[in-house]
Amino acid sequence: MSLVDPERALFIDVNRTTLRVWQWGDASRPVVLFLHGGFDHGRMYDELAPRVAALGYHAVAVDARGHGDSGRLTSGTTWMTQVLDFALLARELGAPVGVVAHSMGGGQALTLAGAFPELVRWVVNIDGLGPPAEVMVDPDDPSSAMSENLERALRILGRDPREWESVAAMADQRGKVNVRLPRPWLLHLAEHGSSRGPGGGRVWKSDPILTIDLPSPFGYEQLLAQHRLVRCPVLVLTGDEPDTWNEVHGDELLRRIANFPDARVVHVPGTGHYVHIEDPDTTMQSIEAFVREVGR
Repeated sequence: MSLVDPERALFIDVNRTTLRVWQWGDASRPVVLFLHGGFDHGRMYDELAPRVAALGYHAVAVDARGHGDSGRLTSGTTWMTQVLDFALLARELGAPVGVVAHSMGGGQALTLAGAFPELVRWVVNIDGLGPPAEVMVDPDDPSSAMSENLERALRILGRDPREWESVAAMADQRGKVNVRLPRPWLLHLAEHGSSRGPGGGRVWKSDPILTIDLPSPFGYEQLLAQHRLVRCPVLVLTGDEPDTWNEVHGDELLRRIANFPDARVVHVPGTGHYVHIEDPDTTMQSIEAFVREVGR
C-alpha cells in the first residue's frame, strides 16, 4: 500500500451541484477521470491515480454526487443524474477523457461512453458490468415497490445519522461488508469517507438515501443494449475470488464482453471486487498495456 495525497483538490460546479475533484499530474496532459463505486469516494484512488498520472496523464478522481465532499442527492434518478454530472465534468476538464471506474462507477462509465461517445477515449472497467441477470428483473407490482421505497426513504430521512465513536470503529463495520479489504485500506476509506457528527462522533459522508437508490435503472436486456452503444475500447478487470459484489463470471461474463465492439478482459487471480486495491501492480500493468495498445 503506497498512497500519494492529491496534488490539488478543487470544487467544480456542474449540473446544479458541486463536485469535489482530486488531481495528480500536469493539468495540460490528457485527462483520465476516475469514478468510484457506491458509498465510496475519490480518495480510493490515492494509489492508482498517481501511478496513472506518471504515465503522462492528468489524473482526476471525483467524489460522485451524494458521496464524499460533493453535493447531496436531489432526485430519485441518481444513476442518470450522476452520469450527466460526469459528462459535464469531462467537458469542463477537456474531453475526450480516459475513464478508470470501479463497480457502480464502472457501470456509469459505460453509460457515459454510450450516451456521449465524443467525450470518452477509452474505459477501464473494474468489476463494474452490473449485477447478475437473475436480480435484474422488474418487480411484479411496480406501484407497491415504489410505495415501499418511498416509505423507507421517509424513515431514513427522518432520523439522525448514526454516529461512530472513531474512524477505527467505522473501519471495523466496513470490514464486515468488504471482507477482503486490507485493514490499512479500511482505515483510509473510513477516514476520508467520514466527517465529524453533531454529537462529536463520526458520520459517513455518503448520503443515506443511497441505501434505496443504488441499483442501475436498467433491466437485463436494456443493460446489454446499452453496452452495444459503447464504441470506444474497453478493458474489463475482474477477480476470481468469492466476494460481496463480484457476481458476474463464466459464460455470463463472456456474454457481456461480447456486447462491446472493442473489448478485452483480464482476470486478476487472487482478487475479489476491489481488484485495483487487492493487486495494484497487476492492475497498473494491465492499464499500461491497454493504453499502449489503443493509444492515449
